[in-house]
Amino acid sequence: MKHFIPNRELDELGTGVVLTYIKKSGIAGLPRCVDIEGIANSMGLNVVYETYAEDDYDKIGFLSDGITPLKVKRGNKIVPFLFPLGTIVVEANLRKETESGKRRFTIAHEVAHFIINRHNPVPQFQRTFDAEREYSLAEMKKHFNLAETQADKLAAALLMPYFIVEAALKDFNNGNKLKIYGDSVFAPKDRIIIKKMAAQIGVSFSALLIRIKQLDMVECRPIDEYVEATLMTEVIG
Repeated sequence: MKHFIPNRELDELGTGVVLTYIKKSGIAGLPRCVDIEGIANSMGLNVVYETYAEDDYDKIGFLSDGITPLKVKRGNKIVPFLFPLGTIVVEANLRKETESGKRRFTIAHEVAHFIINRHNPVPQFQRTFDAEREYSLAEMKKHFNLAETQADKLAAALLMPYFIVEAALKDFNNGNKLKIYGDSVFAPKDRIIIKKMAAQIGVSFSALLIRIKQLDMVECRPIDEYVEATLMTEVIG
């Protein structure tokens, strides 16, 4: 049984899920922004918001397996609460409008875990390590990192399938590729375009930046071209 899912397969899964949801929902035309909570609900997943009280402050999303409790704040108390199987628990602070991109990606990440577990089921840590054999810390870390990386990639495919990003590129740049100088430099006008695209799609600037590179929506140019044209021009005043 394979543990690794190729990027192309993850992309196809993400696009397939979004298109199937759109079709079943009876939505006319293609939306400009994916309804990720709607997709979660269509899969029988319930999204709730709680104030986390875990020791790991980086935790902001959790997909309940119906076995593992999550520490949350209830009033002035910290309680380990067991959420029903299939509950996506999102940190309550992410409900702020300013955290919209992070909130949507967090939900997409947990939906991605659910999809991957159905598409490519592998033994979970608590069962594997208790029932089968002793694993080294290095093996645990490798397994965990792979699972999280693949969930991130599928989350990006769910929120930013090709047709959604393509539509945004047409809306804000007439469908033309964005110029990237060197490995990571964009001209100010193109950064503004990316920000507008990200706002429409409902993702963060950095998430979209990674995605447009993956989807080959950038035109690579030498960095010296940008430096000479923009930074080294003589100031006339």
